[in-house]
Amino acid sequence: MIRHALAVLVPVVLFSSCATPQLGGGDLPARPPSLRAAFDVMPDGAEARVRILDDNVDAWVARFNAIESATTSIDVQYFILDPDAYGLAMLGQLAEKARRGVKVRLMIDARGAFGTIRGAQRFLLQEVQRAGVDARVYNPMLFQMADVVARGDLRTVTASNHDKMVIVDGRLAIAGGRNLSQDYLADPRDRPAAYVDMDALYEDKTLAHRMTVAFEGEFNASRTTRLMVEAAGDGRTSLEMALAAMRSWMRDAPFSAEQLAMLKDPAVGPARIEAVAMVLEGDIIGAASAIPSPEVRATLREVTRTLASQPRLRGALSKPVPSLAEVAVPVRLLDTHSTEGDKPKNTITDNLLKAILAAEHEVVLQSPYFVLTSAAMRALQDVSARGVAVTVLTNSPVSSDSAPTQAAFLQQWPEFLARVPTARLFVVAEPRLMHAKVSVIDGVVSFVGSYNLDPLSAYINGEVVGVIWSTTEASVLLRSIHSIIDAGSPRVVEYTIRRDAQGQPVLRAGVPVVAFGADDHCTVEQLSAVRKYDDALKLLAPLL
Repeated sequence: MIRHALAVLVPVVLFSSCATPQLGGGDLPARPPSLRAAFDVMPDGAEARVRILDDNVDAWVARFNAIESATTSIDVQYFILDPDAYGLAMLGQLAEKARRGVKVRLMIDARGAFGTIRGAQRFLLQEVQRAGVDARVYNPMLFQMADVVARGDLRTVTASNHDKMVIVDGRLAIAGGRNLSQDYLADPRDRPAAYVDMDALYEDKTLAHRMTVAFEGEFNASRTTRLMVEAAGDGRTSLEMALAAMRSWMRDAPFSAEQLAMLKDPAVGPARIEAVAMVLEGDIIGAASAIPSPEVRATLREVTRTLASQPRLRGALSKPVPSLAEVAVPVRLLDTHSTEGDKPKNTITDNLLKAILAAEHEVVLQSPYFVLTSAAMRALQDVSARGVAVTVLTNSPVSSDSAPTQAAFLQQWPEFLARVPTARLFVVAEPRLMHAKVSVIDGVVSFVGSYNLDPLSAYINGEVVGVIWSTTEASVLLRSIHSIIDAGSPRVVEYTIRRDAQGQPVLRAGVPVVAFGADDHCTVEQLSAVRKYDDALKLLAPLL
C-alpha cells in the first residue's frame, strides 16, 4: 500500500526544510434533514443490480468471468497489480481480448505497482501494450521527484490513484478495496495471511458509464503516461500459459474433502502439492504448439506452484455463482481525484460526513487505516451526543501493514473513545490484514470502495466509492463485519479507556487512561516497530 512508502519518507520529512501542508480541517457540512435526503443529493445516481463480494475467491471469479465475457470494451484500474498467478492471468486475458479487437484500457499506479512496472518481470506487463492494450501509469516517479524539488510539496510523493475498478462492455462494473494479487484474492484456508476485503459487483449501463467517466478522469490526466515498452522477453507466451493454467485449474473438478485434507497434511502435503503443480505444468506445456523457453517455463512453474498451493480455487468456475440481486436498487457513485489530478474533484469526503451526521441509530465503520481527520472526529462526536451507536473495526500493530499509520492511530484512539462515548472500537489481533473499506449507516446506506478513514483518502489520493441504498446489501455487509468482531479474542480484541462511575473518561495529565490497548496484546517487537515513529508524527502527520 501507499503507507509502505511513508516509512521511506520519514527521513525526507525529518531532514527537509520544506513545509508540508496541514490537512484535516474541522469544518463540517450542514446536517441533512434525513439520511434519505443526504443520499438523494449525492451525485451520479443510478439503479443497479448489486452483489456484495465478501469472499476472496468469489471476487476473483467475478472479475475473471466479467473479462471473459467482454465483447466490446474493458477498463481496468488498480493501485497494486502483482505479477503472480492472478495478475499474470488477468494480463493474459487483457492481451487476448485486445488481440481479438476488444478495446482494452489499463491504468496502474506508479507507487503501488512499482515492482511490476520496474522489476525484472516488467516485460510481462509491457506485453499487454504490445498486444494492443492502452496501458498507462499514474504519477510516475520522475514527475514526483521533480515536483518535490520545484514545489517543495511532499503531497506529490504520496498522491496516488487508489481506485480499484473493472468495467466491461459498458454494462458490468466491479469496484471496492481489493487490488490484483493473491494476497487479496486467495482463500484464507489455503493462504492464511490472505486479506479480508470487500467489493461490489454492479450491473447497470448508467452506473457503468459513470464509473467509466471516473476512470477517464485520471486515465487521460497529464500525470498519466503511457507504459514504456523496452524490456526483452517472451511475454506473449508467458501470459498465454499463465492464463491457460488459471483457466484449467478453475475449470477442473474441485478436490474432494479427502483430497483437500491430504494436500494440507503437513507430513505429505508439500510433496503432493509439488506433484500437482508438475502435472498442471505438464498439461499446459503439452498443449502448446512449441516447447517454451526456460524463461517462460520458470514463469509457468511459479504460476502452477501458486495454484497447486491454493486447492480450493480449483473448480471455481464449475461451482454455482451467487447471482446478482433480482431487483435493482438506488446507487450513487462518488469519486475523488488525487491532488495531482488536472481538475480538483472530491465527492466522497463531504457526502460521507453528511451521511454520518444524518444517522439516527447506528454508524458502523470498517477501515484498515483509522486516523480521523478533525472533521470526521467532530461528525462522530456529534452523532454520539445524540445517542447514535458507533462501531469501528480496524487493524492493530499485529495485523497492520503500516507502522506509521498505526503510530498515529495508537496516539489518537483514546481521544476518539473519550470524545465519542457511544463508540466501541475493535481491532484485528491476528497477523492477517483487514483491508475492507465499508461504512454502513442505520442499516440501509452502505459505502463500499477504496476510501480509507484517514487523511490520505480524504484529501490526497484518487478514490472511488459506491453508495448503496438497500437494507439487503447492508445486512450482508453488517454480517461480514460482525462475523469478524464476534470471533473474539485472541483474533479480535476491543480497545477501551477507563471511565468513572458517571461514565466520564478518567484523565491523567489531560489524556484518557487506557483500560485495554495495544500494550495488552502486542509483543514488544510489534510495539517497537510502531513506536519508533512517535517522535516523527508531528512532522509526518500531514502525510498520514
